[in-house]
Amino acid sequence: MRLPSLRIPPLRTARVAALGVLLGALPVVALLAAGPVAAQDRGEKTYVLSNFDVTVDVQPDGRYVVDESITYDFRRGTFSRAYRSVVQEEGVLRRVRVTSPDAAVDSVRSEDEDGPPQVRWGFPERAAPARFEVGYVLERAIYERGGRNVVRLEVMADGAVVPTADVDVRVALPAVFGLQKDQLRLDPAGTVERAADRLVATFRRDRVAEGDDYAVEVSFPKRVDGAFLPTGAQIVFGLVLMLLGGAAGGVAAWRWRGPRPDVTARRPPSDLDLPTAVALLQNPHGQAFLAVVLDLTRRGHVTLRHDPDAPPSGSAEGVRVEVDPDPASLSELEKRFVDELRDHETLDDAWTHTSSFWSDEMSARRDALYDRGWMRSHAGRSNLLFGVAIVAILGGIVAIATGDSAVRFYLLFGGIGVSLGAFIAGTRRSTWTAEGARRAMALRSYLDHEKAEVERLREADPARAAERLVDALPWLLLHPQVSTSWIEETKSALDAADTPPDLPDGFVSLVADREGAGAPAAALLPVVAVMGTIESSSAAGAAGAGGAGAAGAGGAGAAGAA
Repeated sequence: MRLPSLRIPPLRTARVAALGVLLGALPVVALLAAGPVAAQDRGEKTYVLSNFDVTVDVQPDGRYVVDESITYDFRRGTFSRAYRSVVQEEGVLRRVRVTSPDAAVDSVRSEDEDGPPQVRWGFPERAAPARFEVGYVLERAIYERGGRNVVRLEVMADGAVVPTADVDVRVALPAVFGLQKDQLRLDPAGTVERAADRLVATFRRDRVAEGDDYAVEVSFPKRVDGAFLPTGAQIVFGLVLMLLGGAAGGVAAWRWRGPRPDVTARRPPSDLDLPTAVALLQNPHGQAFLAVVLDLTRRGHVTLRHDPDAPPSGSAEGVRVEVDPDPASLSELEKRFVDELRDHETLDDAWTHTSSFWSDEMSARRDALYDRGWMRSHAGRSNLLFGVAIVAILGGIVAIATGDSAVRFYLLFGGIGVSLGAFIAGTRRSTWTAEGARRAMALRSYLDHEKAEVERLREADPARAAERLVDALPWLLLHPQVSTSWIEETKSALDAADTPPDLPDGFVSLVADREGAGAPAAALLPVVAVMGTIESSSAAGAAGAGGAGAAGAGGAGAAGAA
């Protein structure tokens, strides 16, 4: 179980501060306060924190001398050990001590394995409340932001795990800083008093509910060098630099997209077969597999037999493949593919074992497109841009890791922007030529027309919609908006239909066999089951392109007792 915590700001390195901004968590160096950990059975051991006091004495050189006083109110069960996890990037922790007026503390030790450093200690087993005094020194902990120093404390950095009452935080600034009360800014509101020539900012909260965060911040005119912490304006400017870089890459990719002629077509280009069309549209090779399977089924060379009882129901594993081709009417590719299908009983098995076949085939089709002059490769330009992206991001990281300044902060964000833009522009590895674009636009026009026709018929005549869907489906698979859910809309429309669609004999549903013509939607079940492989096969095609002892529990950033 994690517990309420005190988080000390990150150290004086710009890298830590900038990365903290990117992650949306400032600071990223933390020292969590002690809090009890429940035992193995939370129902047997319970507790609350009845008092939580933190005092931070800021030293003239920016060190923090921290004293914590935490009262564990053990409600049920006994405890004999405690620990505190220290989360920090590069801070130097000194002079850690643990004492208690209620228990004899022993076995104080530090551990740094499998997570953040931890300070652990033991005490005689007890069930009564106990107060522990924890002290330490954290060097180089203060911030610097916009000409001001900042002391920021994440008192409950990860949220209070148990209810915590009577929380008091005091931040004392040294007299040598020469500060006046009106020079301090507190967040949230607190009080400022002068004591022995020092200014002391005090924050009080009666209760922190379980799960709540609690942080305080004291800022004042700069008196000592600290870790760079960007202002809101600097963060906005850095984000603008990053977005400008990304936008520049997007504009370049758009300008390099090649011609886009306005073409209207009601049928696919005559010199495009299904695999070549998939390659021209640069779709994943899984679509070529399904498109050819459905086309062979529509033409009677393959039978897809849907068995709803095959696990998992509705998937490609429930679709059996039977091959009975007429070689005279098959292309050379189709002949080779049919030979591949003979060795597999289910559609899922066929896809799994023919993926490399289709990867090689589609690679050859893409090469053929370049040879025909329908596409132009820009691989050299893309590789150069990817190199620029790597150099830019590494340069930004090096800049922020080697110094503390706003300039280096901007270099980091600028490097990210340049890297993002170069990567976006580099993804344009190929473009259509005028001849290729004319065919691609004609194909897209045909796909849009067929999709619209199916949707129109779905409302007026679901059976005809299903028939047209199956007839055009090998091509419709190439449409970016045709998915399993889109196909199922037609099946749903068939549920209310009076007559079943007249589908090719290659689509067989055992549901339809059992229930007969009284279940029109059942005729479309094998198609829906086949379509269930679209997402998985397309993805595959694209890929071708902390406990403490018997009673303790906890983890990174936790502290407690067991």
